[in-house]
Amino acid sequence: MPAVQTSGSYESRAFTPAHPNLKNAAGVPATLANARYVEALARMVYYWGYPAVDTWGRTSAWEVMKISGPGATMGLFPGGPKNRLGYLDDYMPPSQRKVVTPNNDTIYGAGFADLGEDSVVVQTPIDAPAGHYWTVQIVDLFTTVTHQLGSASSTPGGKFLLVGPQWQGGKPEGFIDILRSPTNLAGVFGRSFTAHSPDSKRQARAVLDQIGIYPLREDTAARRDFDCQASARNKVFPPGVTAEMVTADPNMLRVRPVDPAKFWDVLRDALDANPVVSTVDTPMAEQARTLLVLRDSGPQWRALLDRVALESDADLQQSARYAQVGIDAGNGWQRQDNGGAWGTDWFGRAQAAVVYIYVNDFHEAIYSIRETDAQGELLFGRYRYTMTFPKDGLPPVDRSKGGFWSLSMYDKDYFMLATSPNGRPNIGTVNLDANELKFSPDGSLTLHLSHAPPASKDAQANWLPAPDGQFALIVRTYVPEQPMLDKRYTLPDVQRLHA
Repeated sequence: MPAVQTSGSYESRAFTPAHPNLKNAAGVPATLANARYVEALARMVYYWGYPAVDTWGRTSAWEVMKISGPGATMGLFPGGPKNRLGYLDDYMPPSQRKVVTPNNDTIYGAGFADLGEDSVVVQTPIDAPAGHYWTVQIVDLFTTVTHQLGSASSTPGGKFLLVGPQWQGGKPEGFIDILRSPTNLAGVFGRSFTAHSPDSKRQARAVLDQIGIYPLREDTAARRDFDCQASARNKVFPPGVTAEMVTADPNMLRVRPVDPAKFWDVLRDALDANPVVSTVDTPMAEQARTLLVLRDSGPQWRALLDRVALESDADLQQSARYAQVGIDAGNGWQRQDNGGAWGTDWFGRAQAAVVYIYVNDFHEAIYSIRETDAQGELLFGRYRYTMTFPKDGLPPVDRSKGGFWSLSMYDKDYFMLATSPNGRPNIGTVNLDANELKFSPDGSLTLHLSHAPPASKDAQANWLPAPDGQFALIVRTYVPEQPMLDKRYTLPDVQRLHA
């Protein structure tokens, strides 16, 4: 066990008993007790720090995009240099195998701000059609949503100033408000809703072109056009990766964003760059810094903490499944009621980072998930399933503010079907608005989920194709109305057909 330490912080030294070498092994119980305490604390810190390590790792895009400017990382998902957004100009490709559980409802813009370097101007659209959904979601290092601008909250068009925790000053002239981040690092994610039609995509791009960020030092009175189509054409690949490689083997991108073998080193970097965190996260940040000092104090402690990281990651990955995450939301569905507003729910926040990182604040969007049918059996594409919404029983969303809903299909690893036989990775508001779905004579709507197509034409109109193996489902309800928020509304169950 660790020997008595004479250097390091008081807290780290105190983990070693003052007299571990008493005769007749009398010091062993205290030595073991202290080690067990460190192990328990390290597990908690791992779950607490997992989203921060994930987020910090994503800032590698800063260097990849530094010369090229904002673009489509590996041609698949948006990325930008420090304090800039990169954009797509269409849905994220279903064939990509990097980002788990993306939506197929909005066009994305994404970037990370370093508020320790400079404050950032956040521009919102002044010309968004009534009823068009858009949002600018801002999260801190730990993925907690700190600000949610957009159509749901009737955010005005103009400029906001995003500042770090140690910034001091008044609101500059020409700005609507000051947005304070509890950490120097802030993730900024823009979304603009689109249907499948060319006109809808043009509208979505026109709104997204008005959404962006840039350093305060570059601010002028003029508004900017961010040109999502130019960004999407700028396909940027990290060293050693080519477009041909990704096309030939999309699965080469299946790399977990958090490597538990490097967890403590990356957490140190993240905390060094973010010396101030939210009041909720401050006590755990202090514990994390103590453990980092302890890890440096000797090989025994390093070995213990490295082992705990590996074990904790294995446990987290097992628990972060659509069959397990969240609480009962009725009819076999689950959801995290505090999505995006995590508070001290460190375990739930870590689970979300694994299965659908950067979820919106639950007031903005509710994510209902499942991986089982009405009998509690795992879902498999070789079977046939139905979901039946009663007359006037579709998910309640505020269409006046751009609200919509969709049911998305994912494989067991939470990726979309690379190719869907009817072109649908999901089904919902977009299909209803396009009059593609068939209602029953009684006004109900039955959706069909299976790998093989249903027999009847009406059922085929309402078919969401599944992979041939295990699958998972998520219902997104953007701009949910009160019955959805307080669970007076319940989604229909998923019934397996046995005929």
